[in-house]
Amino acid sequence: MTPSFLASSCWRNSDTPTTSTKPAPCPSSTNGIQAEDTRMTDVAPSKNPQSQERVTLLQKFAYGFGASADMIGFHGPAQLIMPVYTLALGVNPALVGIAIGITRIWDAFLDPVMGSISDRTQSRHGRRRPYIFSGAILAGLTFALMWQIPTGWSDTAYFSLLIGTLILFYTAFTIFTVPYHAIGYEMTSSYHERTSVMSYRMFFNMVGNISAGWLLAGTQLDWFDSTLEGARYIGPLTGLVFILFGIAPVFFIKERSAVQSSAAKRQMPIFRSLLATLKDPSFRILIILTVLMLSGWTFAMSIIVFINVSYVFPGDLKASSILVGGMGMIQTAVVVLALMLATRLSKSVGKKGILKISFSIQFIHALAAWFLITPDHPYLQVIAYAIGAAGNMTFFLMLHSMTSDICDADELENGTRREGMYGAVITWMQKLCVSVAVAMVGGALVLVGFDQTEGAIQSAQTALSLRLIYSGIFVVISIVGLSLLRHYTLTEKTVLRIQAELAERKAGNG
Repeated sequence: MTPSFLASSCWRNSDTPTTSTKPAPCPSSTNGIQAEDTRMTDVAPSKNPQSQERVTLLQKFAYGFGASADMIGFHGPAQLIMPVYTLALGVNPALVGIAIGITRIWDAFLDPVMGSISDRTQSRHGRRRPYIFSGAILAGLTFALMWQIPTGWSDTAYFSLLIGTLILFYTAFTIFTVPYHAIGYEMTSSYHERTSVMSYRMFFNMVGNISAGWLLAGTQLDWFDSTLEGARYIGPLTGLVFILFGIAPVFFIKERSAVQSSAAKRQMPIFRSLLATLKDPSFRILIILTVLMLSGWTFAMSIIVFINVSYVFPGDLKASSILVGGMGMIQTAVVVLALMLATRLSKSVGKKGILKISFSIQFIHALAAWFLITPDHPYLQVIAYAIGAAGNMTFFLMLHSMTSDICDADELENGTRREGMYGAVITWMQKLCVSVAVAMVGGALVLVGFDQTEGAIQSAQTALSLRLIYSGIFVVISIVGLSLLRHYTLTEKTVLRIQAELAERKAGNG
């Protein structure tokens, strides 16, 4: 399966390419290309020579393996922190949520720093691979350490322990994930091949999501006397898997030397680079859409355990966790089908059209969840999950393909390649979304009066409130997302013209 979604970016208002060696200004708002875009279709035949540039199948698989590690590190803590700390150790959910939120302050500083460091690096191994290798090993080791939790401590002590271990893990994870994102954006300059590369990433994202979805169920195996004991063994095993998958891109992907040698010499200072990244309105829209989609999805996957344990399987955490893990398996067939359909549809409706479909699907997901999450037929909720998974994966395929093209527009405007900084902003926003969503779960549990005592039967009002929150948040996400997309005006033709001008500029420079 090699989907070829379409992408877009910003381009100068002129229709005539120039061979000037100076970076041509790319408009800081979409106003400058509004008139052009209103007379364009969303798709265009590619005549750019770069469209012939291909990435080997082995390289695509290697990049995909890294995505599995990325998702394990991304969702793994969210799957285990609340159940282990609140249900197994009895820590106040609000306190756990605060601890998670505090670690985001550190990430807010670290991600752009890592992006700038990677962009500036000059080594015989490239700008990205040294960090991917070391970060994968460190992240795997710290993930294993995170769950070696002693018993009998106070809430304050557990609060401090959680903050410390999360800072260690997320530091290592940032060293891995920011350069990992960046190396994918620069693997090819071909407009459609970028989407093909990202389709492999999305497939292996799913593999990582499935693995993360089973972590809690793994702690409930009969081999273990408690959830905490299970976490002490599942943690190191997961860390090992992270290392093995995370280092795969290092050995099979060779960085494009022409990109890394020239780009590393022409980098901006870190704060100027960060501001330039955030300045583009098209990229800002992508970031806001990411916040909406990812926050909602992570919130759903975190709170569904508590909905099941309070409503579908009252007091039975094991049955609830097994069902949640099983839902991840359904994602396999759904995502493959969704990516194939999205690839075909994108040729006629364009990238923006696919994004509209993604947010519309989440509205259907909200309605389906309200009716299909029921104790009378526990497994019907799998249908609702499958609907949501289809919308989620097609959105992220488009997001990463778009970002690759925005990097071309950035080079046209600023004369430098800054995939590391773009990857850093996206990575930080994604991690922020996960943390905020998990913290929201903690606050929601306190708000609805959830009893965190292990095995406790929740009240009917608590169960009803959790269901209302679950469906309501997806309704809001869908409405806001569709409204924002009305302001996204960039087309495929814009990107092809950017690439043509970049090619002429480079030819003029010899």
